[in-house]
Amino acid sequence: MAALPSVLDPRSVIMLAGLMGVVMSVVVFFMRRSYPATIQGLREWAWAPLVAFVSTLLFAARDVLPDFITIVVANVVLFEACLLYYAGSQRFLYGRSDTAGWHGLTVVMACALFWFSEFRPDYEVRLVIVTAVVAALFLSHALLYIRHRGSVVFGMRLMIGLLLLQSLVAFARLVSALLGMAGVGLLDATVLQSIYISMYSFTVLLLSIAAILMATDRMHSEFQFLATHDPLTGVLNRRALLDACQAQLAAAGRDGGSRTRRMALLMIDVDHFKSINDRFGHQTGDAVLREAVGRMQRAIGDNGLLGRYGGEEFVVMLPEASPAEATELAARVKASAGEAFPADSPLAAVGAFTVSIGVAPQQPGADIDDMLGQADEALYRAKSLGRDRVVLAG
Repeated sequence: MAALPSVLDPRSVIMLAGLMGVVMSVVVFFMRRSYPATIQGLREWAWAPLVAFVSTLLFAARDVLPDFITIVVANVVLFEACLLYYAGSQRFLYGRSDTAGWHGLTVVMACALFWFSEFRPDYEVRLVIVTAVVAALFLSHALLYIRHRGSVVFGMRLMIGLLLLQSLVAFARLVSALLGMAGVGLLDATVLQSIYISMYSFTVLLLSIAAILMATDRMHSEFQFLATHDPLTGVLNRRALLDACQAQLAAAGRDGGSRTRRMALLMIDVDHFKSINDRFGHQTGDAVLREAVGRMQRAIGDNGLLGRYGGEEFVVMLPEASPAEATELAARVKASAGEAFPADSPLAAVGAFTVSIGVAPQQPGADIDDMLGQADEALYRAKSLGRDRVVLAG
């Protein structure tokens, strides 16, 4: 096969790939410092191209350093760099990583490469081993994203495409080796070898870019969530809840007032919550609020929207609920919240808690402030009547 011009010399391409990897590693390292700790995987993604750069130095030293270093160690280091990318993706998607099996495969690969470089030197066999393992890893990495249940953003699509492409290129190189088209060595300046090495260089650069895009999108999503949700309980905060209520009222107004059933609000207060804080501490109080939210959400289901109004007060917006339906759902919420904690629960010492609920159906011409005022008045009456009850406004 004809050699390519010196501009595509494999040694130069390998070094260029390593230098690009170093640049991307530095970028990710600095970006990691400004990203929230909830975005995992950045540490592995930052180290991966740096480790890959070490492998490029070893590969480029072929015919200068001993074969054990430039063949066995270089390939092991490169594969570990690919595993760092994989581990970073696992942490990013699932918050944990498990690459023990792949590390075991690395040991097997290292032994095979050592045998076919020191005792039975055979470049084609070594190429088959490496490309088979690399193709399997990149395919497994791509399937990790494909199987993930969640929103697929551009960065994730780019990551999947790159991983599948690199897997395909490695497999094609594997087939070429099986067909006797492997060449005579890593630094053999053939078309296939240069495409394979150049594709790796291209992938190293774009994998880091895809990782940065995914992390940035995740950060934006988290900031957006924090802007609209209560950090303690995870439900809508007061502003987001009122915006949702206002939007529902506006939608009803555009309907021309022809609906016979309108929006209703529930205002819920956890009874004697201050005494829970005083007796058991604020951490227990926070846990009680989270448990209260979980119980309320289970009772509400898809029928309404729950938000934290302030302190231990919550508001539920029920679109298209009649007064009877709103009162019935409020009774279910009260019953669910009042269940005693199991004996094995961390909150067993609290025993149980109750809630008082004020129900405010929408009246003709009423705005959100009117409805909140009516719900608050009904809640006040529920508390004055002894708490642990539902009171309908009006």
